Amino acid sequence: MTETTQSAPAIGARLRAQRTALRWSVDEAAAKTGIRADYLTAIERGRTDTLPTVGYVLGYVRTYARALGLDPDACVRDYKRELAGSVKPGTRGVPHFVPTRSLRLPRGSVPALGVLAAVVMLGAWYGVQLDTVAAPAPNAPVVMGVDEVDSSETVSDSVVTLQATAPSWVSIRNARDQLVVNRVFVTGEQWQAERGQAFTVSVRDGGAVELRVGTRSLGPLGKPGTPVADFQLGAVQ
Repeated sequence: MTETTQSAPAIGARLRAQRTALRWSVDEAAAKTGIRADYLTAIERGRTDTLPTVGYVLGYVRTYARALGLDPDACVRDYKRELAGSVKPGTRGVPHFVPTRSLRLPRGSVPALGVLAAVVMLGAWYGVQLDTVAAPAPNAPVVMGVDEVDSSETVSDSVVTLQATAPSWVSIRNARDQLVVNRVFVTGEQWQAERGQAFTVSVRDGGAVELRVGTRSLGPLGKPGTPVADFQLGAVQ
């Protein structure tokens, strides 16, 4: 793959300047954030061709900014704005269980394909992910974004919570094997359901998703960097 070189955007320079001011090396920053050193370098230099998908990168920017003492929301917002004028992010790191399909298009469909690609890019850009949910039912699970989480709120012991402590792909199916959630969760994002409901959870990084019952933490779903498949949420006590 041909390497893309471009000048470092303002947010990358800001992150690098703050790291330098703290006298951290890239390796030290990687150890403090849990993010690969080559990814941190790519973010600082604006090298989108060596980064994974945009959902992961936004989580990395948020985590890195927070570790450096910068405003994570402002840094993510600035990175999105600068990314709009750059090349599209790479597609490395796509979870192994995300299906890929071959599609044959009839002749003359190139314009339609262009429109479709634009829609897909806009969806990824604004963080819009497709959550396939079955028919509405009482006590339906709730997905909360980072800005909606209130750490001071008391959570009932009847509620089971999955919270991303680092970016990870999360896939959740209900008792009828219908897909409820299938997307990347950024750091701090939560998903909640009533305790005892028969949901099956699969994640790309078991160490990046914490399981809670009420306010009690049961720890991560698995080991860092290791996928977890078909975890039975209904069996959690």
